[in-house]
Amino acid sequence: MLVKKGKQRRNRLTEIAVVVDVDDTLISTDHRMQAVWRLLLGCEVPLEAVETLSIEQVFMKLASSEQKARAVEFQKRFWDIVLCLDKAGVELLTLHEPFPCAAEVLQEWSQHSLLVYLTGRTENMRRATLDELQRFSFPMRGTELVMFNIEDFARTRGVNPSGPTLIDAKARLLSSICTRHEVVRAVDDYPSYFPAYRQFGIPDRIGLLRSKRYALQDYLSRGATRVVQDWKQLEHDLPKQ
Repeated sequence: MLVKKGKQRRNRLTEIAVVVDVDDTLISTDHRMQAVWRLLLGCEVPLEAVETLSIEQVFMKLASSEQKARAVEFQKRFWDIVLCLDKAGVELLTLHEPFPCAAEVLQEWSQHSLLVYLTGRTENMRRATLDELQRFSFPMRGTELVMFNIEDFARTRGVNPSGPTLIDAKARLLSSICTRHEVVRAVDDYPSYFPAYRQFGIPDRIGLLRSKRYALQDYLSRGATRVVQDWKQLEHDLPKQ
């Protein structure tokens, strides 16, 4: 009986779906992050540092001794700006830039599959995110935008050390997506999310290489089935049933 119900559920999945991350997969956030650091630390932060170092590494390298002594306070303020809980973060969204060919590739894919934008941005940024995707000519009609909740960042912001990790939050949202859709492809720039894509049986798991921070093997060892350097490599590469 349980097997029969499972078959019925799969038969209702009338179209295949592709899950795509947003920040640093479709849209470059480097210049905005540089501005966030400038605002937070009150000093010029080289773009190279943003591109190559983790958040913790940037802070430890460039923060003053006094700022390091208030690390928890700065941690929360950093994420409040990034997640637009601080209005200064909203103003800095204008510094985002789309990656070349990303919109054109997704426009092509959207003719053959459902696009699900799965982003670490939080629900309070929904309207701004939809406006940005539209401004950069990404497909909008017939797509889904799945976002984190503020509570998902409780640990990351230093508010609740026992809260979920961002990997936990991503896996929870991905589980829901895979229950509702037949997901055949995922594209992401962050290697640590690929175990979840593998766990939920997504067959085509594409890493968008951030070569200044990660190595090819960082993606493959965590579950990516292939890695590309840019969206140009995915032109006419349609998701398969």
